[in-house]
Amino acid sequence: MKHKIQQTVGGARQKLGSVTGNRRLQMSGMLQRRGAQAREAAHDLRTRARGVVRDAQVRRRSHRPVDPL
Repeated sequence: MKHKIQQTVGGARQKLGSVTGNRRLQMSGMLQRRGAQAREAAHDLRTRARGVVRDAQVRRRSHRPVDPL
């Protein structure tokens, strides 16, 4: 959730910089938005990896065959 807020704030700063002609504000907004997107993607990847590991552990304990991808 905090990454979505940072993306929104960064986008607003970028738009404000674009409207006012302030390149520094525009660039800092873009960097804030892109950084939040990258952190969110990394968080999602970690969450999915934990899920895959957890599923593998459950399958191993139950001795069920692994479904082919």
